[in-house]
Amino acid sequence: MRLFASLALFALALTSSQAQALEIKNVRPCFGPLGATRTDVQCLPGDVLFVTYDIEGLKFDDKTGKANYLTILELFDNKSKQVFKKETPNEVSSQLGGNRMPGDLHVIMGRNQEPGRYHIRLTVADRLSKETKSTVYSFDLKPQSFGMIGVTAPAVGFPGQHYVCSFAIIDTTLDAKKMPNVEVTMKILDETGQAVTTPIISKLPRDLPADIDLGKENFVPMQFPIYLNRTGRFTIDISAADIAGNKNASLRYPLTVLDLGALNTK
Repeated sequence: MRLFASLALFALALTSSQAQALEIKNVRPCFGPLGATRTDVQCLPGDVLFVTYDIEGLKFDDKTGKANYLTILELFDNKSKQVFKKETPNEVSSQLGGNRMPGDLHVIMGRNQEPGRYHIRLTVADRLSKETKSTVYSFDLKPQSFGMIGVTAPAVGFPGQHYVCSFAIIDTTLDAKKMPNVEVTMKILDETGQAVTTPIISKLPRDLPADIDLGKENFVPMQFPIYLNRTGRFTIDISAADIAGNKNASLRYPLTVLDLGALNTK
């Protein structure tokens, strides 16, 4: 009996020790803060790669109730050359309890940045426990081409909300007057893949803002607002066609509209 008791205590101590170890978990590329998951991390020059993650196992000071840690963000090119480094000190309280803290990072691609395979190294250094943990996330930067960049698209919404998906169209083919011939279409699909409303179509140059000179910067910011009138699970499907250049780009992500009343039943 004593042997079993000793083994149980040893297993409990081991489990407790493992639970307290510093970890970086749930690394997720997404379309901005609280954004839908980004499944395609083939980035274009000028794009923004936004990544969220969780830090588990932080040590909290017994007196202040705060964790004190440093995050180090490094970016390396395909030759393992460091092209960027940023250190950020953090002092936070666990006001909902637990030892998990959310975090996020973003990398902005230069419009003239060299294409290739890039690597993000995120390091978390817990200043109280003296533990350090790192993780590496890789992505590809493609050569300059027609496409959509800088997408901001929240993953969830609520009935009555004026929801907005925003992005930019870049590197369109221009005619002799420096004008594009582009058509952008947004469809909203239900869980069966059927359209729930008439597609919204934007055409360039018809809908080109008056203050934009594509001869200077081939960059067109765009927004597609959606009034969320009911709950459900939907798919936002956006396609862009550069008719003059015979090129296409697409964006597709899920949107869940939640019922606030159902979430507050207790």
